[in-house]
Amino acid sequence: MIPPERRVKRGSIVLKMVVIGVLMLALMIPLFMVGNLVSERQQRHDAVTREVASTWGNAQTLGGPVLVVPYNVYTRDDKGRLTTWTQLAYFLPEVLKTDGRIVPEQRSRGIFDVVVYRADLRLSGTFQRPSFTVWGTPAADILWDQAYLAIGIPDMRGIRRGVQLTWAGKMLDLSPGGGVEGLWASGLKVPISGLGQAPAGETWDFGFDLTLNGSQSLTFLPFGKQTTVALRSDWRSPSFGGAFLPESRRVTKTGFEATWNVPYFGRSYPQQWRTSEAEKVAAQQVVDASAFGVELFLPVDIYQKTERSVKYGILFVLLTFLTFFLYEIFSPFSLHPMQYLLVGSALCLFYVLLLSISEHIPFGPSYIIASAATIGLITSYAAAILRGRLRALGVGAALIGLYGYLYVLLQAEDYALLLGSIGLFLILALVMFITRRLDWYTPRNLPVQPDPGVEA
Repeated sequence: MIPPERRVKRGSIVLKMVVIGVLMLALMIPLFMVGNLVSERQQRHDAVTREVASTWGNAQTLGGPVLVVPYNVYTRDDKGRLTTWTQLAYFLPEVLKTDGRIVPEQRSRGIFDVVVYRADLRLSGTFQRPSFTVWGTPAADILWDQAYLAIGIPDMRGIRRGVQLTWAGKMLDLSPGGGVEGLWASGLKVPISGLGQAPAGETWDFGFDLTLNGSQSLTFLPFGKQTTVALRSDWRSPSFGGAFLPESRRVTKTGFEATWNVPYFGRSYPQQWRTSEAEKVAAQQVVDASAFGVELFLPVDIYQKTERSVKYGILFVLLTFLTFFLYEIFSPFSLHPMQYLLVGSALCLFYVLLLSISEHIPFGPSYIIASAATIGLITSYAAAILRGRLRALGVGAALIGLYGYLYVLLQAEDYALLLGSIGLFLILALVMFITRRLDWYTPRNLPVQPDPGVEA
């Protein structure tokens, strides 16, 4: 026979609520550890992405071409001695057109997938004869014979074949060493002759084909007075970003097509400029900020979705504990804190199952498998501790509703807050409705201590 004081303690609703609250706080520790595990796997995936990109090609930002013309500048020191030093002037094309096709590939390293691409590009446009009139530079100080055309490519390993430039009908071979201080660190260059002898206002057409390997994203700098970029690919999940969005785009199940038309009014740097060392740093910042293009990403980010699901972990523990607690209130038996702890542990283990399975198969089937395993485990356990199959089925139905609700929240990211607030409101309304006639001072299971062997 159970002593009366022990029976009262077991039936104390206030004490039971305090114990459940402490258990929930304790379960936040494994939930926090699961969150760290997700971050660790994400970092591992990022490391693999960088490793693959280091051998194939990193994200590429194509800059230029830009016409660079050196000129002499003279200064006198305190003793009146004349010093000559060379400064650079940069001239951008009047028209810059890019037409290209992106061929994506999905590479695997272990269990991780990385998106890489090969871009077949055709660049063409027009340059006008550089003019130093606005700066008042004497013609004798302009070093036309040292002028060159530079093209910025951040990862030169992505170039797999030689590049030839057509300039005014002549074929010129581009070579490495096209880094331009203040603009980019690496690229291609080719000397340009005949600029000094040309009359003012003369224009030259240029064009070249470029096959470029890269990963994740391909962006461009709007260096033309009028810049046009047309891209197409069979990748079905593009993300257009940067300083300018496409003027037109079409995304279908077979790929995408996008076209950008960017006038020079939309950027913060002019068609020609010369810079001092301090100004070059500022020029680098404003130039980089004008880049635009497309990013190729895997449509299912398992780590982001798993991380978002972990954020709902404490809510799942609360609602599941609440379900058991209400059964305990309305039924003639009491549950031990250890039983609550085991149920909470199963809820935490769901996220580990989800993460580990989704690294091998798509997220949707992974979610179904992990949630079905968790629901099955808790429901079968509830059939024993709640002393009734109908009660266990009620717990199972509640869990099915919760996990189905969470999956909807994960898929509808833009409406997650709205759906979450509505769902919580309905759950609170349901609990208030169920307990509206309950006398919290004298819960129904307080005076009765059932026989553990009797089926309720």
